[in-house]
This record gives sequence, C-alpha cells and structure tokens, in this order.
Amino acid sequence: MKKYLTLLIFAGLLMSCHITNREEPTPVTTEGYEAYGLLTVPSSGFTKDNVRTRIVLTDNKLLDIYMYDVKFATMMPVTIDMVISGVHYTKQGGTILFDGDEIIPTAGNKPYEKYTVRQLQGRLTGDSLIISNNYGDTPCTYQGARKQQP
Repeated sequence: MKKYLTLLIFAGLLMSCHITNREEPTPVTTEGYEAYGLLTVPSSGFTKDNVRTRIVLTDNKLLDIYMYDVKFATMMPVTIDMVISGVHYTKQGGTILFDGDEIIPTAGNKPYEKYTVRQLQGRLTGDSLIISNNYGDTPCTYQGARKQQP
C-alpha cells in the first residue's frame, strides 16, 4: 500500500511540474519592431538623432528595414524615407540577427544603386536595435532603443 501511495504522490508531483522558458523569444510578427536612435557616419563625424527605424519580418527568413527622415550629411537638403528589403535573418533565443550584402535600397519607390547596401549586419533584442553597413563606400552605424508595443 505504501508503494502505491508513494507512486501516486510521485506521479502527481511529476504532472504538476513543467518547464518554462525564462527568456521570452521575440515574436515573429508582420506588425514590426520599432526603434528610435542615433545614425552615425563615422568618416565625416555626422550624426542624426532620433531616427525612427522599423523592422518588419516578411517571412521566416527575410525582413525589411524601414528608416524614416534619414539624412547622411549636414549639407543634405532633405531627409528621406528609405527601405532595405530582403535582408536575411535568424533567431537565436530572444534575439534576431540579420545580415545582407549588395542590396539596392529604395526611397520614394525608386532604387538607389549608387547607395547599394554592403556588409549589413544587425541585431534586434527586446530593448535595442543595432545596425552597421556601408551605403556605397560610406560606412554607417545605427544604435536605437526599441519602442515596446502597447
């Protein structure tokens, strides 16, 4: 009788236990992830603060990067909204890592071959977005704080 009682208690304990994943993965969503941050052009020392960037996962392998009101130099007369499409990504836990090379960005639905994106690397976590790449021959970096969705 003690064996059965012990077995019942042990079975009950096993059934009440479950494994939880302590690190919440970044959910795959078509709504996108938004960040605000600093765009830097190291070669000239130019910076543009509060650049809004949006990452949209288009499927299980590709994402698009939207950057709004971008400016790359003090003398640039206007800001632009641009899109870098078809960037490869992988998920590692709660982090999305992405990279790409030879991607022609668009602005105003027009391709800009002169500013082909090269050596793109980035990381999206629960609280930050980091991107480094070259636009043509000009290296740029972006570091932003992720805006949490309500």
